[in-house]
Formats: sequence, C-alpha cells, structure tokens
Amino acid sequence: MLQIRDLLLKSEKLKASAKNNTVKDFEFSYFDDIDDALIEGLSQNQDFFSLLLSNDEIKRQVLGIFTDEIYQSLRSA
Repeated sequence: MLQIRDLLLKSEKLKASAKNNTVKDFEFSYFDDIDDALIEGLSQNQDFFSLLLSNDEIKRQVLGIFTDEIYQSLRSA
C-alpha cells in the first residue's frame, strides 16, 4: 500500500488539487487518480492491485486511509 501512496504523492495533478482545494474537495481528485496509480504499479504487485482495481468499495476503504496524509504532504510541497 505504501507503493500506491508513493505513486500518488508524485502526481502533479493531485499536488495542484491539494494546493487549491479543501480536503473534502481534494478527495474527488484523489479517488479519481487511484486507478491511474494502481495501473502504473500493477506489474509490481499484480494480485493486490487487480483486487483494488476490480472492487471500488475495497479500494475506497483501503486507500482512503491515505487521503489526509497525501493531502497535507502535497499541500505543503
């Protein structure tokens, strides 16, 4: 999961969203970009990433824990 977090932290789109939005508004961009990060990292952990890509509820529960951390990191970057 930390690999996914690192991929999301590198996103320029998310960085711009964090700087220009509240955390609630940032969540929309965050959850939109998760699939891109999962696809980018798919080759490194295919089973886990495939599970997340195929199940939106699990994806939101598992990766939702990083929303505030990523928002704060990107906002202050």
